[in-house]
Amino acid sequence: MIDYVKIFASEKQRLENHLVNNKVIQLVSPFNIETGEIMEYPKRGKDFNLDISLTKQSSYIKGSLHKYHNIRNDKGDQNYDDFSYPDIVSEVKDLLVKYDLDDSNYLTNLEFGLNIVVSKDPQLIIDNNVLMNNCKAPNKNLKFSGRGDYKEFHTDSHWIKVYNKSKPFKQDCYILRLELKIIKKVYINKLGVFKLEDLADKNTLRRLYFDLNSKIEGLVIVDEFEGKTIPLRHLNRLNEYMNPNYWIRLKSRKTSNQIYKLKKDFKLLLDKYQLLETKKEILLKIEIKFLELLLASGSKKVA
Repeated sequence: MIDYVKIFASEKQRLENHLVNNKVIQLVSPFNIETGEIMEYPKRGKDFNLDISLTKQSSYIKGSLHKYHNIRNDKGDQNYDDFSYPDIVSEVKDLLVKYDLDDSNYLTNLEFGLNIVVSKDPQLIIDNNVLMNNCKAPNKNLKFSGRGDYKEFHTDSHWIKVYNKSKPFKQDCYILRLELKIIKKVYINKLGVFKLEDLADKNTLRRLYFDLNSKIEGLVIVDEFEGKTIPLRHLNRLNEYMNPNYWIRLKSRKTSNQIYKLKKDFKLLLDKYQLLETKKEILLKIEIKFLELLLASGSKKVA
């Protein structure tokens, strides 16, 4: 569930004193080659996959909490498996104690995602079915040289990410990851999340899940047309509606109310010809997976 976090320690000097006095991690300062002087700041350290940075004014800890858990438990540097509620609680408590954070921390970036087993290759879903976000094209559509596939849809406050988790980790089953990346502190706070310890609250996780769910609802995920009998006039309209450039051109020609009606017509056609089965499967499976992880009594190995 919880993946990347960026945690700022508001009491910078307290964190630095704690790290140095208790030898929590090794901190390294930059070295001036010309003068031979070791500079006081920035100081940086590594805790498994987590990056720790101290400057004169601030300090932060950032990285994937999911991967941190797996590396510490000899499960590898990966996040394709389950990261359940008890696992999250365990890692949150560990970091609070290890870094003496107490109430002196706040979150500025956060990722919440779920891995689900789907009925067909995630590459096909990403390439052929996940088309747009609210009728806008993806900001990124990458292949990683055959090692994986993903699409990203960006807004000012958050990104929606759809990943193929089967290919890079050579899994036997088809694993699709859907993730909400929040890049603005104000958006995190709007969801009732302020500090690291809030992530150990089930109600916080529920709010994050419902927000992820609403973002997936906004994705245009359309099934292939093969085997469907669709009249040519409807087929032409569907092909227009599935083109993000069509919606861009409409902005200069139509009112917001007219565009709303066209989007409604798009949805009616998708329903009429049963072209939303992949989307329904994804929505159902993320709900089942979320409840499974939230109500889990301990760690599980596979998605």
